[in-house]
Amino acid sequence: MKNKFIFVIVLLTMLGLKASAAESPAPSFERIYENREIPSWFNEDKFGIFVVWGVYSVPSFYEGGYSEWYWHLLGTSPANREFHERVYGPDFTYEQFAPQFKAELWDPDFWCKLFKESGAKYVVTTANYHDGFAMYPTAYSKTQNAGAWNSMEVGPKRDLIGELNVAGEKLGLKMGLYYSLYEWYHPKWLSDPADFATNWFHPKFKEVVSRYKPWHIFLDGDWEKGKEVWQTEELARWLYDESPVKDTVVVNDRWAGGDSRGYFGDVFESEYGNGKYTTPAHPWQEDRGIGKSYAYNRAESVYDYESRDELLQTFSSIVGGGGNFLLSIGPRADGIIPSLMQERLLQIGAWLKINGEAIYGTTASPFWPRTYGWGTMSQKPGKLYLHIYKDDLGQLLLHDFGGTVKKAELLHKKGRVPVEFEKNGEQLSLSWPNYLNDSGVTIIALDVQGEIARNTIPVQHENGQLEFNCQAMQIHGEKAYVNYRGYRNQLGIQDWNDSMEFVTAEYIITKPGKYKLSIIYACGDKRRDSGAAHINGAGSEYVLSTAGSTFTETVVGTKYSNDYQLFELGEVEFTAAGKYHLEVKPKENGVWKNFAFQGIKLDPIK
Repeated sequence: MKNKFIFVIVLLTMLGLKASAAESPAPSFERIYENREIPSWFNEDKFGIFVVWGVYSVPSFYEGGYSEWYWHLLGTSPANREFHERVYGPDFTYEQFAPQFKAELWDPDFWCKLFKESGAKYVVTTANYHDGFAMYPTAYSKTQNAGAWNSMEVGPKRDLIGELNVAGEKLGLKMGLYYSLYEWYHPKWLSDPADFATNWFHPKFKEVVSRYKPWHIFLDGDWEKGKEVWQTEELARWLYDESPVKDTVVVNDRWAGGDSRGYFGDVFESEYGNGKYTTPAHPWQEDRGIGKSYAYNRAESVYDYESRDELLQTFSSIVGGGGNFLLSIGPRADGIIPSLMQERLLQIGAWLKINGEAIYGTTASPFWPRTYGWGTMSQKPGKLYLHIYKDDLGQLLLHDFGGTVKKAELLHKKGRVPVEFEKNGEQLSLSWPNYLNDSGVTIIALDVQGEIARNTIPVQHENGQLEFNCQAMQIHGEKAYVNYRGYRNQLGIQDWNDSMEFVTAEYIITKPGKYKLSIIYACGDKRRDSGAAHINGAGSEYVLSTAGSTFTETVVGTKYSNDYQLFELGEVEFTAAGKYHLEVKPKENGVWKNFAFQGIKLDPIK
């Protein structure tokens, strides 16, 4: 009798567990991110260093872009193939570079000292790039022609991630990881991507996260497959619910190509977009190199590198849009960071020592999406920071300013300098001696009270130009939506297939006259990066109306669905200064398929 009783209890318990499991919904990005809040440290820290370093640092060559793609480029770039065969020989494989990746001069303590002095708060290092080479000891170590494919067994014979993390943590840096989902020439990836995802990518990812406990995970290499193959919804559930970093980790949106980019992630990534295509409505991060490559590229010269002033203005514009800046440096194969890169980091750090209060812990300009030719703004409670890019500017007039200014000061290496200001209605004028200006970015700090921005619609710049995109527009409809894919200029309205939907915007002209009007859009039947099919909108007919002028046009095809180009429409005349209305809609009873519309541009006709 006792045994029967126990059996019944066990049976009921098992049935209860099965019922509970059946009721528990499968993980989905929608449910995972529905109420998730990003850990506060990320938006406060603002500046990180991206270390792109690996086997590709040995050949370190590509004329015109990312040298870390060297292995892949051997099959796609005739110039890289010619270089490779001339220098290394036609039979030399990429895997043979690994023993030459020795890191013999690498000093992780020096690296982290440099990162600390740059003003960076977090560091992201390539743990597993697209070539699959692991920068740490792992059993998941294999590629096309190599069974030992990690830094402990070949090349440096060191745990590069582990040693760098120890050095960074001693200085209070938050250490993170870059991880590529796919591995170009792994046998499993080439033969069965789904099996690769489940039995290689997932356990390898869990291993590196559990061992090194990253603050930030930069996912990449996701674009060739969607969530059904990658099964990353389940991986995200593990990361946020069970992993040792579940309460502190920040992850970008590169979980599953088009199924996640710009939709799901703690932070949306922008790659060489320079903050022009993002929105502060969701945390985001700009990542880019000092030059045109992330990794060290011997084909780049000093003219390919951004100057100190250009980098500061890029950094400032990112912060003005509410983003973080992840700046990449590419060490050489021997572990030395090129001197010019070191100099740029120290120059940023010196500027931050004076102006850091306008960066760390700030949020986007209260006037966003309005932009200015003279610079941008950032804010925090009780403070507004004007970021001035013109080193000869000594006075400024802000329109639609609703707040009360208590004090204005220019931040200078010799101390804070008072700035004269006067408020007249909703106009704020400021003046200061321009010889105090920084050659890159000058910061004027205002102590403010009340609502600052009374109007945020785009306004014409001082040079007469005006350009704004769909982030500053309104879609009238339920199906079309704005999406930024996180790569360069790939922002546009997606799924605009319904001919009843349309787009409107308002903008302000301050200088009446004649202007050349251009429109920006893309139109193709497949994507440039993944080759994914797309509705080709070529031949769609639209009507653009503004300032009393109407243009009836036909969409012209571009090579790819994300190949955004500028098309001139004609001339528009503004007879008076003021606010104007823009409308873009499908032509009534016309042909309509799709329209990846991005924005408009006005140039003064002289």
